Amino acid sequence: MNKKKVLIIGSSGLIGSVLVPFLQRHGFEVGRLLRRTQEEHPYWDIENKSLCLKNFNNPNIIINLAGENIASGRWTKKKKQQLIDSRILSTQLLVEHFKNIQPAPELFINASAIGFYGDRGEKQMYEDCSPGIDFVSHLSKLWEQSSQDIKTVGTRLINLRTGLVLSKEGGALAKMSPAFKLGLGGRIGSGKQIMSWIDINDFLKALLFIINNQQISGPVNMVSPNPVSNQNFSQLLAKQLQRPCLFPLPEFAVKFLFSEMGKELLLASTNVFPKKLIDAGFEFEYEKLQKSLLKQLG
Repeated sequence: MNKKKVLIIGSSGLIGSVLVPFLQRHGFEVGRLLRRTQEEHPYWDIENKSLCLKNFNNPNIIINLAGENIASGRWTKKKKQQLIDSRILSTQLLVEHFKNIQPAPELFINASAIGFYGDRGEKQMYEDCSPGIDFVSHLSKLWEQSSQDIKTVGTRLINLRTGLVLSKEGGALAKMSPAFKLGLGGRIGSGKQIMSWIDINDFLKALLFIINNQQISGPVNMVSPNPVSNQNFSQLLAKQLQRPCLFPLPEFAVKFLFSEMGKELLLASTNVFPKKLIDAGFEFEYEKLQKSLLKQLG
């Protein structure tokens, strides 16, 4: 059987770095679209709007995970524009290129985030819910909109609204663990804000499930069906590391240290449910936070 070709953009990030070998183990031929000139790998220059795809001129599947780290610095006006441009310009370039390729890709998977919904308290969010009014909501909405034109050539489009990805290899868990290991961890703000998360292993399985189930399209919430409060998350993380959970980070300190970014990323409450995955029959292996933390930190 011929292998299906998958072109991944953003292959060096937390998700991309494990997605490449995962898909290869499942029989896909994987190409990594890189930002510097390569002899072996496809590469591109977003500023000059050029792509050199080598053996991946006609990929069956495109997975676009590219985008500047949203937590990499204070959200100045310049920083916000960089966050937007790193997502929108790259996605637009990919869409415009592959709209004009025959045959068209059968599937285009574009990253997004549960930040689409904004700070919504305890209200449960499904894929058909409206966007929020925060900057991260605006950013996610623009990102999803920039991918829509790929549907005009019959390509199935998926927008991955991903929550907090738990992995021992990096991301938020790696940033939080050192303080907790020292016994200096605790809730953030009131601790009542809802955190929607997903284990990296379930993320990979869910992505493969989406690839193999053509009835799934549009936005997909990539989260466990069991979100937790920040207080519970902090307590379970401390328990897994066999440390106390005694040192909260007050709301005023979050706002002072991180300004708007802290308000939207650390204090916002987003209670998201993976309705499309559940309705399609996907089964989570790490449905409960305790099991995921044990897997990643045990």
